[in-house]
Amino acid sequence: MRVVLKMLVAGIASALYASATFAQGCALCYSDAAATGPKAQAALRHGIITLIIPPAFIFVGMLSTLYRRRNLYRESVDRVPATFRAPSNSVSEAVFHLK
Repeated sequence: MRVVLKMLVAGIASALYASATFAQGCALCYSDAAATGPKAQAALRHGIITLIIPPAFIFVGMLSTLYRRRNLYRESVDRVPATFRAPSNSVSEAVFHLK
């Protein structure tokens, strides 16, 4: 529940500050784009969308992989029997004794 609330707050905050991020364009780029014809403006819009799609898919793929593997280490530690005692010299050796 807390994670969902944090994600909701982050989404709302990013939506509120989106206008500040869109204002990063320089005046020269804006005036050059405004001076072009409608076909060139459409080409610029399509080019921007084309350049945004691959990084968006990579980002979503990495997040989904991390989400699916979020408990991978915890599940391997949870399978250790309650009577098992790890060696006193290193906690990481407990993982090697699992079968």
